[in-house]
Amino acid sequence: MNPSPHHSPRTRVGLIFDDGMRKSSLATAGLFEEFRLPAVFAVIAEPKDFALNFVKGDFAMWNELQSRGHLVQPHGYTHAKLTDLPHERAIGELEMCLAAFGEKLDGFDAKRAVYCYAYNCGNDRMNGWLRPRVRATRQTGSGFLSQRELDAGAWNCETFGPGDPAGELNGLLDRAKRERPAGFLFTLHGVDGEAWGAIALDGLRRVLERIVSDEAFEYWAVGR
Repeated sequence: MNPSPHHSPRTRVGLIFDDGMRKSSLATAGLFEEFRLPAVFAVIAEPKDFALNFVKGDFAMWNELQSRGHLVQPHGYTHAKLTDLPHERAIGELEMCLAAFGEKLDGFDAKRAVYCYAYNCGNDRMNGWLRPRVRATRQTGSGFLSQRELDAGAWNCETFGPGDPAGELNGLLDRAKRERPAGFLFTLHGVDGEAWGAIALDGLRRVLERIVSDEAFEYWAVGR
């Protein structure tokens, strides 16, 4: 079935890997390098009290991965669900997050950053504070993006867990191939069973092979 004339000829497919588990992030970066693609990581500035059973990355690692061509985006100062906090406290978390990234991530420029809400939970008031300060925000939604939404920097995404998301992701790619939205954004987490919603590394490899080989898709390094 050919796309309708008003559809984009290719859908930009973005994958963002949340939370910054060390082992998973290194494995993910290595796999993307096999495809000569940059991976995109959304990480927490202060992760010490989050996911205590797992080793998280630190800014030394994020700077090293960034130097290899990967993208590192802010995911929160802590992993607090900001929509559960009083507004002023939520804004304080946003301020601390951007300040920590400015101090610790080499070359960080908030105006070029994509703020990826923890739990994908933002709201209009927080977006109103963030949007003059960052390039784009990411929160929950269908993951299917119009060109207007891409241009506006109001990006929603889909995710899946706690099990392996490969089946859900491939089903959504099938839909994107039929409908040809301008963009499609999906949040992933760890690989090979590490933490919530981890995808098998072999399943991730097949997803990347599909994205780079199918003429319906174009890989989107989110934030570049």
